[in-house]
Amino acid sequence: MFQKILIAEDTYSTNEGLEISLKDSIPHIDTAQYCDDALLKVKKAIQDELPFELLITDLSFEESHRDRKLTSGEELIAAVKKIQPDIKIIVFSVEYRVGKIQHLLEKFQIHSYVHKSREDTKEIKKALIKVYEGNTYLSQDVEKLLHNSDNIEDIEEVDLYILQLLSQGIPQKDIPEQLRKNSFPNYRLRSVQLRINKLKELFEANSPAHLIAITKDRGLI
Repeated sequence: MFQKILIAEDTYSTNEGLEISLKDSIPHIDTAQYCDDALLKVKKAIQDELPFELLITDLSFEESHRDRKLTSGEELIAAVKKIQPDIKIIVFSVEYRVGKIQHLLEKFQIHSYVHKSREDTKEIKKALIKVYEGNTYLSQDVEKLLHNSDNIEDIEEVDLYILQLLSQGIPQKDIPEQLRKNSFPNYRLRSVQLRINKLKELFEANSPAHLIAITKDRGLI
């Protein structure tokens, strides 16, 4: 198991809770409530030739009276990767948008993404084991989110336009006319309703309003 890790989290109670839950399995746990402080600790550990093996970081850090160079977990990850490319990284955040999660996985090759939830302590412990073994780990809800989003490639341009019209408050009965005005001439009300039902099924939405909320959260509209 990891011997030395750093937790970057601006909420003291979360920092303390993680430290308490992990201290039995990890002998050296350091914490930081500011991204700048976390980066300094990483630099100092490298200088001392006792580098951290793992960084667990939130993405959002509240503003404070302090002047800050790094204001987000993403900026911290980028800065840490520049000076210690081989460090393992677990993101631990309430952020739940597909685009953001995929961006972190693809751009920074993070090793785990755990969504803050009721079971997040258990998920962090699972993540530690998987990442230590050389695997990538996503918490169950994130795994499901990304799996469902794999089908987004099946969404056509007309589907996105229908979602945009719904989000603007356009009634379903008026959508065919709007489609005809924008180079989608072959859609009647029944066709529009079928597409909306398909989208509701894809995103597990129970109403058009719920569908709009989900697709907005995922950055589709």
